[in-house]
Amino acid sequence: MDSACDIFYGIWNNSERSNVVNDLVRRLDFHALSITLLATVALHNMWDYDRLAREWDAHRTQVLRTDYNESLAATIELSLASPTFRRLGADARDLLGVIAFFPQGVNEKNINQLFPAISNRTGVFDKFCTLSLTYRNNRFVTMLAPLRDYFYPKEPLSSPLLRATKDHYFCRLSVAIDITQPSFKES
Repeated sequence: MDSACDIFYGIWNNSERSNVVNDLVRRLDFHALSITLLATVALHNMWDYDRLAREWDAHRTQVLRTDYNESLAATIELSLASPTFRRLGADARDLLGVIAFFPQGVNEKNINQLFPAISNRTGVFDKFCTLSLTYRNNRFVTMLAPLRDYFYPKEPLSSPLLRATKDHYFCRLSVAIDITQPSFKES
């Protein structure tokens, strides 16, 4: 927390510290580039703490755009334009949207069941981690909050992959539970 706040205040140059900044750097998952961009935008626009909080709540990652077109979005798009990412196939970006949709990300042991139509599923998830678009945390493939905000589907119903994944996920959860059956513990 201290290092993340030091990054922010080092750019924003405000000697008075606030819990607003503490909350924002936590929401950014202490992602240094995002903190730097947020502080730069706040400095350029001469925002006070209240305005900073309002702008973040209203616009999320769009707030991270600066006058020089430096933004988290541009950085992410560079990763998506890389040959490594393009070789993952047409469904790769939608797959990132699915990961962003689930609050904890996707449990690694369910990847094959949730995405049967994606070939080389585990390899794709490994490449996401290599490209720093995702990371592994307690057997879940998840993403930092700024990336989640960026990839979260704006219209969840417009993604066939997300709809199929949600249907499969909820179907698995709707198993009838009978405590007298041997499979009760698994259910």
